[in-house]
Formats: sequence, C-alpha cells, structure tokens
Amino acid sequence: MASLFSWDKDFMKNNIIFIVILLVSSPAVSVDRCASWGCISTVSDLYTNADGLIYVGTPLDETLANCSAVLDVYFSINPESGNAEKMYSSILAAYVSGKKIQLRVKENNSKCELSYVRLSADF
Repeated sequence: MASLFSWDKDFMKNNIIFIVILLVSSPAVSVDRCASWGCISTVSDLYTNADGLIYVGTPLDETLANCSAVLDVYFSINPESGNAEKMYSSILAAYVSGKKIQLRVKENNSKCELSYVRLSADF
C-alpha cells in the first residue's frame, strides 16, 4: 500500500511540473482592449478620403482613448507625418491578415492621431 501511495505522489509531482512548464512556455495571448493610450485589436475599417486623410477603426470602443475619436469611431493618421506611409502599410498588413495591432494615439489630440503602430507576435 505504501508503494501505491508513493507512486501517486510522484505522479502528481510530475504532472504539476509538466503543467507549470506548459504554462510558462505558452506564448502570451493579448486580449483586445482600448485604454487611454489607444487600442490593441484587429482593424475593422480603413477609410481614406480624397484629401489624403486616413481613418482607422477597430471593433472596440475608440472613445476610451484619451483623445477625440473622429465621429466617435476612428483614429486618424496625419498624412503630413513623416512616417504616415509606413504606419498605413503596417495597419493595412494587419487588416489583410486579420492580425492584431497596437494603435498608440497622441493623447489629448482633437483627431485621435496615431503616434505609432506596433505589430507583435505577442498580440
């Protein structure tokens, strides 16, 4: 009977070690969210007008960001910004692939202009 008990103890110990290793080695999964700094999410809408203004929408609530979302729905890219084309390319890649992207806004901005975007395998 004692050997059966020690087997169960070893079995449980090995299972716990296995579960810990599994949890530690799993890739981080980021939850879609918006906060004062912007959003991490998929892109649901890309809107470009004839004047070159670019608007980006997510399936989340952009009004949670600390800026004034255009029509309470969109972040924007200033086409005059030096990196506008590269930011748009990253957003377009995320949109086409269905991957999440971090959209960081310029806080207190009247058009919720993006200051940077970030693609990451952690999202």
